[in-house]
Amino acid sequence: MSILTEFSVPADDFLLNWSLQSVPEMHVEIERVVVESRDVTPFFWASGSDFETFEDALAEDPSVEDVRMLDDHDDGRLYQANWRQNYQHVTYAVSDTDATILDAEGGADGWSVQILFPEEDALQSFQEYAAANDVSFVLERLRRSEYPEMLGKYDVTDEQYEALVAAYKRGYFEVPGEISLADLAEALDISKNAASARLRRGYGNLVENTLVHDF
Repeated sequence: MSILTEFSVPADDFLLNWSLQSVPEMHVEIERVVVESRDVTPFFWASGSDFETFEDALAEDPSVEDVRMLDDHDDGRLYQANWRQNYQHVTYAVSDTDATILDAEGGADGWSVQILFPEEDALQSFQEYAAANDVSFVLERLRRSEYPEMLGKYDVTDEQYEALVAAYKRGYFEVPGEISLADLAEALDISKNAASARLRRGYGNLVENTLVHDF
C-alpha cells in the first residue's frame, strides 16, 4: 500500500541551496519532477522581489545546469533545470526508490517535502540511501493513503483528490466559476501555485486513466 510522508529537510540537503543562500528572501515551490534513469529534471516556481540576483545565482549554482525560465507571472516565475549527476541530495534518494515528490516548498531556512512511496520497502530503501549519503531529514508525518482505490485505479494522490473535490464542491468548475483559484488555494491552506499544480496533475491522471486507451 502506498505511504504518504512529509519531511523537513535542511536547505543544504535539498535543491538550490547555493541560489537560495545567495538570495534568502526568495521562496521556491517544486511544480513537478521528471526522472529518467539518473537524470532529474525539476520544474519549479520562484517568488520574491529580486529575480535578477536569483537568476545570476542559478547560473553559478553547483547543483544545477541548463536553467530555463518558462513562464513569468505577477506572483512568480517558472523554471526548468537539470541537476548535476554528482550532487547527492533527497531528490536522488527519491529517484532511486521509485518514489514521487508530491509537493515541496522551501527557501534558505529549509524545505517541507511531501513524498509518496509505492510501498514500505521503498521507504526503507530511501532511508538507507539517505544514511549512506549523509542526507539529513526529519520525518514529520507518515500515513497510508486515505483513498487507496483512487491511487490504484486513477493514480490520483490524496492531495490531488482533496484539491479536485474541494474545487468541485466550491463551484470552481462552474461557468462562470463560483470561486477563484486564489480563493480555492486559501481554502486548502496552500499557495496558488501549489493549488494549480495539484489540479493539473489530478486532471492529467484522471484523463490518462479514464479517457486515454491503447487501441
